[in-house]
Amino acid sequence: MIEEPTPVPEERDIPPPAIARDITFSRLTVSLLRFVRFTDFVPYDYNSDGIIDILALTFRLSTGHGFSGIGNGLFTEGPSFDLPFRPTAAVSLGGFDNEISGLFLVSATGTISLFCLRTANPSTASQGSAFFVFRVDTADGPILAVHGLDEASVRIYRPVNGVLQNKGEHPALRTRDLIDWYNKITIWLSPDDQKPFPLPPIGLEKTARVADLNGDLIPDLIYYNSGELVFRLSWEGEPLVKERTVPFHTRPAALRIADVDNNGFPDVLALIEQSGTLEVYLVTPK
Repeated sequence: MIEEPTPVPEERDIPPPAIARDITFSRLTVSLLRFVRFTDFVPYDYNSDGIIDILALTFRLSTGHGFSGIGNGLFTEGPSFDLPFRPTAAVSLGGFDNEISGLFLVSATGTISLFCLRTANPSTASQGSAFFVFRVDTADGPILAVHGLDEASVRIYRPVNGVLQNKGEHPALRTRDLIDWYNKITIWLSPDDQKPFPLPPIGLEKTARVADLNGDLIPDLIYYNSGELVFRLSWEGEPLVKERTVPFHTRPAALRIADVDNNGFPDVLALIEQSGTLEVYLVTPK
């Protein structure tokens, strides 16, 4: 028998590792509607023009108030949308599938809605009391985990082809602190790996976010703490080694991350419930 030679793999150009950029922050203040107390908001390109808009929410009304982005971090008052119910939590579905353009909404009674502006009838499902929704982005698209107060599990949904796939319940684990949460959420990839879904410490569900701010493909940690917004950034391949802070006069109702000025770097948006304003921190690489 003549032994076949082992094939030599073809040489391929391997891209160099991404390098962290030093970044600066510039702040803009956007006034939303007066006399309307917004309790949450979602960055969401509702007019499909390639520029991030804002949908501001109040738990007292089943109305989403739109503010159209103009591409530089500022917004103009836009249309309002009648939602299926008064949401207590919401997250955008955009950015993964051209057939999915809408919001994942959760009501105070636990009703789930995939609200798509391009379809006449939103798909709905129902489960136990739910108050927070977490989005984990994977290579196969977003995974949405809904958590109810005092529950030891989350219910997992995956939006596919414009409908929700209910993946059932999955165990959840409340983390000790934000660093513990960061370490666990950044390696949680799928409900198939059987690891409990990591929850942030109580009270930080809406004011702590994970996102790559400096472009090195390593997630960074952004959160509010005692009068400051804290940015724990990666540097030279190591996560959370570089800390930046900016003064913040009051606890925000919610933090969100979105590239609102289209420069390829995500920006940080903070909703101030008492004043009805949105503080926008534009991230710019040096």
